[in-house]
Amino acid sequence: MEPEIPRGQANLSSRDLPDPQKVREVQEDYLEKKRPLIIIGPMAAGKSYIGTHFARFYGFSFVDADHLIVEKYGPISEIFEERGEEFFRKVEAEVISEVLTSPHFRNCVFSLGGGAPMSDAVARLLRGEQVVYIQVDAETVRPRIEHNKNRPLLQPHPVQKWSEIFEQRAHRYEELASYILDARGGRPITEMAAELYEFLQKERSEEDINE
Repeated sequence: MEPEIPRGQANLSSRDLPDPQKVREVQEDYLEKKRPLIIIGPMAAGKSYIGTHFARFYGFSFVDADHLIVEKYGPISEIFEERGEEFFRKVEAEVISEVLTSPHFRNCVFSLGGGAPMSDAVARLLRGEQVVYIQVDAETVRPRIEHNKNRPLLQPHPVQKWSEIFEQRAHRYEELASYILDARGGRPITEMAAELYEFLQKERSEEDINE
């Protein structure tokens, strides 16, 4: 689950709005190729926050893997407590596979949980896809995790544990990433969304050249 981040940054002026024709071109390209934009990164990086705003700005649907798991199996903290992490990772991989292979989700931005890419099964699914890694540091996520009891893997010392887990996972995020979005220091959401949009346009242009 992603943190609740102040929404004041999302206010738009007319100059922030994307060109409608370019937006339609990106949407049509994604519909044709049936490739979701996948967002990965550590816990509390703001994956859902960035993903939902990008999707809203540019007309895509947004899908959160953790939300799908909760809908099918209940709260993630209870799954960890009652069934264990191994069971959670199994159902997580199944949910991700369903989204990536279903035409229903082809025009979407798809956010994954922080530990999902560490599964070899999930990593195999992600290779060859358009994957954006949301890069943050401990100071950026500190206010989001210090008093948050809904992240069982971070208890009882959230910041220290987050740093340890991030160090173990960073190499996999970098390995799978098609693009790294620097989200350190609380960048404006409009700026980050525009950067992702530029990445998509560049990817589309390169694919057109190679076809």
